[in-house]
Amino acid sequence: MFAKMRRGEKVDYTSYEPLKEAIENYLISSVKDMARIVTKSKTRDDDQKKKYNEMVQTLIDDYGYNEHSAAEVISYAANHLWRDS
Repeated sequence: MFAKMRRGEKVDYTSYEPLKEAIENYLISSVKDMARIVTKSKTRDDDQKKKYNEMVQTLIDDYGYNEHSAAEVISYAANHLWRDS
């Protein structure tokens, strides 16, 4: 990585394999955590239920959705989240 810098080459997160793997692993685990929250699941724990309810309330309070449409938006996002992960 430092040799690339000395040669004036572009250095990004892919230049150092351990850093690249750490970032990718973090992002994948973040997507999995988010997916557990936004998908309707009977196995949601209390913290995940709280975060889901907060997302619904934010959509209602800040963006003018009603409860049903907020749940639909979150469901739509969850379906695309699973498809992209």
